[in-house]
Amino acid sequence: MDAARALGQAGRWAVAVDVVLAALLAAAAWLFGGLRPTSPAETASLVLILAAVVVRRPWPWVAWTLGLAGGLIQVADGLGGLVALVGVVLVLYSVTAYGPRLMLLLTGLILPVAAVAGSITLIHRGTGVERLAYGLLPGPIPGGVIGRGAVLYFAVLAPLAATYLAGLARRSVLKAQQAAVRESVAAADSERAAQLAAVQGQRADLAREVHDVVGHSLAVIIAQADSVRFRDMNAADGPEQVQASVAAIAATARDSLGEIREVLARLGQPEPGGQPGQEGQPGRGRYEPGRPAAAAGDTLPELFARVRQAGVALTVRHEGEPSDAGPEERAVLVAVTREMLTNALRHGDRAAPVDVLLRWSGDGVLIRVRNREGAGAGTGLTAAAGSAGSGAGRGIPGMRARLSRVGGTLSTAREPLPGGGQDFVADAWVPGRTG
Repeated sequence: MDAARALGQAGRWAVAVDVVLAALLAAAAWLFGGLRPTSPAETASLVLILAAVVVRRPWPWVAWTLGLAGGLIQVADGLGGLVALVGVVLVLYSVTAYGPRLMLLLTGLILPVAAVAGSITLIHRGTGVERLAYGLLPGPIPGGVIGRGAVLYFAVLAPLAATYLAGLARRSVLKAQQAAVRESVAAADSERAAQLAAVQGQRADLAREVHDVVGHSLAVIIAQADSVRFRDMNAADGPEQVQASVAAIAATARDSLGEIREVLARLGQPEPGGQPGQEGQPGRGRYEPGRPAAAAGDTLPELFARVRQAGVALTVRHEGEPSDAGPEERAVLVAVTREMLTNALRHGDRAAPVDVLLRWSGDGVLIRVRNREGAGAGTGLTAAAGSAGSGAGRGIPGMRARLSRVGGTLSTAREPLPGGGQDFVADAWVPGRTG
């Protein structure tokens, strides 16, 4: 670890505090006669340990090495430097609390050995530390030399072990704080990911809804416009039929605009020709999240009438009694039926009839739309399903996504006809109210 990186990690304020602390220890050692080093070995030990105090946080391995060297000199010299011993305690706490795991392990292995060496030194030298240790006992020491050695061993080991345990406690607190920070960061990342997923899901919903609204409206408008081209203007009712077709085109366009406004209102964006948050056309329900826009105010009879206005021979059959369904299921029912009819208009043979079957049962409804596939490229099942893979269409994947949200399913098939050609059949199952 280079010096610049080390200083950045430890913090300049921490290094400054250690420098001041080392200066105060040095001043105490040289200003007070009882603490002043009495030999070159004590002086060398003090200098090494004070240097270790200065660098104990930015360079823990350097501090560990200097402190070990100073401590060994202290042991060899009889543990006479009290200021140096205080410095050893500071370095020991720092490397235990902030040092790497290898340093922690090495320090734990060295401490008992250092206590043995220190107690042996005290027995042979008879310094003031030895007399202090004996003076703390209430009575004479039993066991002779062995008893004295045991007392000195625990006298040396006790402060070192206490410092080591204090460093471990500080290390545990720091690890807990770091774990809490990591947990908080992970929770924030998870929340951001969930928000992003929700936004992406909302965008997919909105794209699907815009596709449904615009695709259906344009299919109806195109069918109406094509019918106008082939009207017999010389017929008695020719002008009236043209006017009716144009009126149907205008009504479909207005309905589509109102539905797009409802979709934009969900985003809180200004509507075309309106204000943010403005209601859609009169008579239509306010748009609700998770509810298809066109289905918010549309009904199946309205949908069938609109398709018939486009000149499609639409047959609608009902089987069974309508089952109870929640608002979301009803909205999906209308939206899926509309998309199935849109596919019939866009990809089917407009001269052939379209058959719609609504088979009601106690647990839901089956919607089956059958239409003759149109001739030529870009029609029928291949266009409806294949275009979704190329990004050109969203019809069938969008219907499946809508149905899966309420537990429904969608299946499609192509059925050859005896006289040639084939029908495109789409079956959608929408469950009834589940709760």
